[in-house]
Amino acid sequence: MDLSPHQLDIVESDLKSSIFLSGPAGTGKTFTGVSRLHYLVNNGIPGNTILLLFPQRTLSSIYQDAINSTAFQGGSLPIIATFGGLSRRAIELYWPLIAADSGFSNPDKPPVFLTLESTLFFMSELIDPLIEDKGYFSSVTIQRNRLFSQILDNLNKAAVNGFPHTDISDRLQSSWIGDPAQISIFQDAQSAANLFREYCYQHNLLDYSLQVELFVKHLSSNTLIKDQIRKQYKHLIYDNLEEDVPVSHDFIRDLLPFLESALLIYDCDAGYRSFLGASPSGGQKLSSLVSTHVDFTDSYTMSPVLKHFNSLLVSSLKGRELLKGDLKQEILNQVSVNFHPYYPQMIGWVAQQIKILIENGTSPHDIIVLAPFLNDSLRFLLSDELAKHQISSTSHRPSRALRDEPATHCLLTLAALAHPDWSIRPSIHELSHALMQTIQDLDLTRSNLLAKYALQNTTKHLYLIDFSNYPSEIQSRITFMIGNRYQDLIDWIRDYSNSPPQPLDHYLIRLFGEVLSQPGYGFHNDFNKGQITEKIIESIHNFRLSAGDVLKLNNAEMGSKYYRMVKTGILANQYPKSWTRRPKDAVYLTPAYTFLLSNTPSDYQFWLDVGSRGWYERIFQPLTNPHVLHRDWETGLPWRDTEEVAYNLQNLGRLSSGLIHRCRKGIIFCLTNTDERGFEQKGLLIQSLNKVFNRVRSEDQ
Repeated sequence: MDLSPHQLDIVESDLKSSIFLSGPAGTGKTFTGVSRLHYLVNNGIPGNTILLLFPQRTLSSIYQDAINSTAFQGGSLPIIATFGGLSRRAIELYWPLIAADSGFSNPDKPPVFLTLESTLFFMSELIDPLIEDKGYFSSVTIQRNRLFSQILDNLNKAAVNGFPHTDISDRLQSSWIGDPAQISIFQDAQSAANLFREYCYQHNLLDYSLQVELFVKHLSSNTLIKDQIRKQYKHLIYDNLEEDVPVSHDFIRDLLPFLESALLIYDCDAGYRSFLGASPSGGQKLSSLVSTHVDFTDSYTMSPVLKHFNSLLVSSLKGRELLKGDLKQEILNQVSVNFHPYYPQMIGWVAQQIKILIENGTSPHDIIVLAPFLNDSLRFLLSDELAKHQISSTSHRPSRALRDEPATHCLLTLAALAHPDWSIRPSIHELSHALMQTIQDLDLTRSNLLAKYALQNTTKHLYLIDFSNYPSEIQSRITFMIGNRYQDLIDWIRDYSNSPPQPLDHYLIRLFGEVLSQPGYGFHNDFNKGQITEKIIESIHNFRLSAGDVLKLNNAEMGSKYYRMVKTGILANQYPKSWTRRPKDAVYLTPAYTFLLSNTPSDYQFWLDVGSRGWYERIFQPLTNPHVLHRDWETGLPWRDTEEVAYNLQNLGRLSSGLIHRCRKGIIFCLTNTDERGFEQKGLLIQSLNKVFNRVRSEDQ
């Protein structure tokens, strides 16, 4: 891709220039940023003086690819970071300077950096007794892991917006105008947050919120440390800054006067991470601190027809009059709304249309299927229908936890069998599904037979019986090929059980390498199961190094604790690496926001359930409100239905416009009479689409 004159002006601007570059998605802003990086290093700027800052690591992939390419000429590597990453690096480096003054009970000991999983684990250990013994959250009917996540989210919001965590309840209460009983829930959430924070100070535990808080309070305010940061970073490229949090904008505001050059890249009408604390308004304010402002308006992705359609849809959502245009037939050729009475019919039709697109030369990689939520049943229906046409598909759902994967439960069941001292006896159902995942070509019927007879050993130590001890007629039904694979598996488990227990992650590494990945077993040449195994091993490793060390658990206790916490839904969450491993020859099935945050274009988009309210309504969160806990919200103002509706409309406008800006050739909207839960589809999106298409079709009449 060649640079336009406007892009070239920015890329080759003075090495001491500061530029605020704004524009909608698809106008070449990130490509300009990558080209500017090449220009800096090609003109002798040391890579390690260049800070590449992003709101989340996944948005740095294009820059990372550029650095890894042979065209990159830098003698040293630029620093790719998020604000959270900068916080952690600084704390690791300057811990001796801040530990005592920060109030930690053991300042002479190193800190323990918690992952999301270990954070939720410690929170559950502290809050479960409050729930069971003191009646905390008695009126809240959500799963424990969601409850803990919302308490953690409150702490994170306080940290990234720069207010004390002790103010959480007061802020939530000041905006609440509903049932007075809700006040006690906010108070319980505050007490739980305070208890967790005190525990962190007692044991040198640093979750994300405390890392940010320490960096903001103790590091950025320390003159010596600030001088060191200013000496290290001389050039800045800050991309997608509208998705970042207020304290990150504060950090850059203080750093800008000491930089030799800066390129700030702002995506107009974005802010998709607002529920995570993103502050588009704070990012926009940084424009007043630079000397040059540039707006990109020409899209390299969206066609003129889709651009006109986008303006019509946004106007409809905002209740404005739809302007007359001259692209009637072109819009109808590139955009359509398709109705089907029932869900299976819609899915079958979508698969058929994708097949036609691929036969006409479209790459599967350039076809995206979007939905407000992508649950298990929808993902299965879509992937199964596409498979019938020999079309590969892949999906990524941040809400789908690692613990929900069948391969995860298989690995944990095999771990329980190899560790009888855990006192965990898997059921026939669990063993049956584990064997079906483990042994290649084993169907459900034979796996049930295998599991039923395998567990007939009633001794204290759970050893599966040998296949040779099965009744002969059962052996024949299962087949000796399957039986031999089963026997090799239990022989391996038996040998392992007779030796001292190893750390659980070490056990799974051995099990995968020596048995499961071998020919004849279900993980052999299965890329997806291999990925899941890698993530589970990483999860256990992180848990062992944080929670295991703090609680002084031995290998057996640590493994047993991990198993039980996964089963209760606390551990084994998703991992960021899965964002970056999208196959090149597969149709992408994903929630709409997930696709937006991957920041990639597509040729064709299928929007499912466009009548659903899930396109704009936020998930019910009884313990928090991300908008009230934001710096932009004035404490004391009530959060009413008026504000909720206004937020929903703004959200839907940003979402719709962001998706359209990332589409090159066509959008296919799909809906049915009712959604999967049986609710009638009359949401704001389909209402606005109807207005647009009624206007387009009436122009020639």
